[in-house]
Amino acid sequence: MNILDMTAIRLAAGLILVILANIALGSTGAIIEGDWDKVKFRNGCIKGGVVAVALIAVYFAGYLNPNLMVVDIDGQTVNLMTAVSLVMLAAFTAYAVDVIKKLKDMLTATTPGSNNPTPPSEPVELEESPDVDERVKIKEEDEHDTADPSN
Repeated sequence: MNILDMTAIRLAAGLILVILANIALGSTGAIIEGDWDKVKFRNGCIKGGVVAVALIAVYFAGYLNPNLMVVDIDGQTVNLMTAVSLVMLAAFTAYAVDVIKKLKDMLTATTPGSNNPTPPSEPVELEESPDVDERVKIKEEDEHDTADPSN
């Protein structure tokens, strides 16, 4: 058996990083727009993880069986390793294009907010209510006034 192909390992590592970047940019965009959804985020993470793990698993299956013929088109045969490398490259390209589109959208979009901020309104002065001790004192004075027949 040959040593693992460093190009394929770099491609797999790059694919995982591009998937993570895609999830991060999508989540950030949703947070900025105010429509972030926990279920959608979770499903995106699961999808990205499953895609990455499946491609890496198929790569290792191809590594274990490198001469297994997968496709024969007009006399051109492609073995499992070549097919998996092509699929990983296609997935990397698809995610990279999506990440570049999201980066472009994020760089060219304006951040939501008010263009004409209004100054804060004048503070409203509240009438001070007497604290508990003062209310008890006032009540006691009222009781004494009514109990005193000289008034």
